[in-house]
Amino acid sequence: MTTPQKISWHAPEYRHYEKNAGWYVTLISIVILIIGFFLVQKDAFAAITTGLLGVLVVVFSRQKPEIVPVELDHKALKMGKIEIPYKQIKHFWVVHNEKHKTVNLETTTLVNNMVILELEDQDPEQIRQFLSRYLPEHPETEPTPIQRITHWLKF
Repeated sequence: MTTPQKISWHAPEYRHYEKNAGWYVTLISIVILIIGFFLVQKDAFAAITTGLLGVLVVVFSRQKPEIVPVELDHKALKMGKIEIPYKQIKHFWVVHNEKHKTVNLETTTLVNNMVILELEDQDPEQIRQFLSRYLPEHPETEPTPIQRITHWLKF
């Protein structure tokens, strides 16, 4: 089997979990309890901040990801309008299990140094073989702790 010169597909920017009413009731209950605690402690600033954070979590939880084109070629990863040259990527690893089907890349940037690409219908082994021609593969094949937490919280 010959390896392609370029691989492309469309994928969501991030994994989105549908939330039911119970998820929102639990979130709001926790936020109200924390606000109540801060009010008992007479810490109005913390109570207001917690309330605002709760509102932000609700707003962000309702946003749906955009579907963006993803392209891997011999020089760089392109995700929508973002291009990351391979020289800025330390290593990659593919996560493929019943909960996750992603390729994770660690970059050299200080902020947002993890890039996680949803693989959708792509063959994880084909992506791994393609990237291993240009990048070192990290021995890790597990989701990051943040991926596990966000999956567990459905966020």
